[in-house]
Amino acid sequence: MRAISQEEPARTLFLPPALLRPLRLPRMTEVVLSTITQLRIPSRQVVASVSPQDIISRFSTKKTDSPSIPVNPLKDIYSANDQTGTGAIYDKKPFRILLTAGKNYSWCLCGQSKNQPFCDGTHKDIFLKIKLRPIRFTVTETKNYWLCNCKQTSNRPFCDGTHKRQDIQEKKM
Repeated sequence: MRAISQEEPARTLFLPPALLRPLRLPRMTEVVLSTITQLRIPSRQVVASVSPQDIISRFSTKKTDSPSIPVNPLKDIYSANDQTGTGAIYDKKPFRILLTAGKNYSWCLCGQSKNQPFCDGTHKDIFLKIKLRPIRFTVTETKNYWLCNCKQTSNRPFCDGTHKRQDIQEKKM
């Protein structure tokens, strides 16, 4: 690196005016419109196919809708289902995942897995002294399921809404 001498003029850095303006994030309507134009969907189709009720219902839960909670078919086979303890709260909301029918899964009950909601074997670490074991389960139908992440459910591994309790929501994680 060389030193700048007194005789040598200092070089100035030229920035275009566009870079000097404050950063402006796009509004939601601009994002939606740009997505629509990228998908090349005619605007008449978009207006006709998306109603405000569709948008609201897509991101909210209806109190009248109460889908049945799935049951673990392997509940009677594996003894880990009879554990009385509950694990550490990993998250205060459930995890939605597509599960394949007939495939066996291991749901983490201890709450220490780095691969939530599934078990990664952390409970085997002798230094952590975890007595809880994973819940083995399968599903009868290939679809999206809600798996419990608060680990307090009474219908393991499926979410039964226990995470909505006041004591769980107030818990520091």
